[in-house]
Amino acid sequence: MKHRSAFQLRFQGSRMPRYRELPGLELYKDQIVELTNQYLAPFFPRGEALTDTMVNNYVKLKVIAPPVKKRYSREQLSQLMLVCLLKKVLSIAEVRQLLVLQRENRTPEAAYDEICDKLEQELQLICSGENGGAVPLGGSLMDHAVCSFVHKLAFEMMLVEQVQHPSSEAQ
Repeated sequence: MKHRSAFQLRFQGSRMPRYRELPGLELYKDQIVELTNQYLAPFFPRGEALTDTMVNNYVKLKVIAPPVKKRYSREQLSQLMLVCLLKKVLSIAEVRQLLVLQRENRTPEAAYDEICDKLEQELQLICSGENGGAVPLGGSLMDHAVCSFVHKLAFEMMLVEQVQHPSSEAQ
C-alpha cells in the first residue's frame, strides 16, 4: 500500500463550501471572522486565516465592500475567503485587481464557485500524482518555491496584459 502524505490526508476529497451553502443572513464582523477561519482552517495550519484587523484593512483598501449597518453579506464572506486564500501568493493589490476582473464577467456566485472548483481540481491533481508536469508532491521545497514563482510570474504578466487590454477575457 502506498504511503499517504500529510498533504494527501488533509486534502484528498476536500471540498470548499459553495456560495449557496454560505449563510444567507447578514453577519457581524466577529461572526464573519469565525466562519472564515472555520472554512479555511485546512489551508492555514499555522494559524488563523482572518482577523478583525484584516477585515478592517480590506474594507479600507476597498478589497471588499464596507458593511451595511455593521453587517456583512454572503458576497462579502465569499470575497473574504478568496482574499485569504489568494493573499498567500499574491499581493493585496493583485488580489483586489483579480476580484475586480472576476466581478466584471461573472456573478459573485459564479466567480466564487469557479475558484472553489479550480482549487479542488488542483488539490486532487496533486494528491493523485497526476499533476500534468507540475512539481510532484514529493518534490523539494525549492522545487515548489521555484514553481510557485514561475506561476506567480505568469499570473502577473497575464494580469498586466488583462488590465492593459481589457477586451480579452480574464480566466
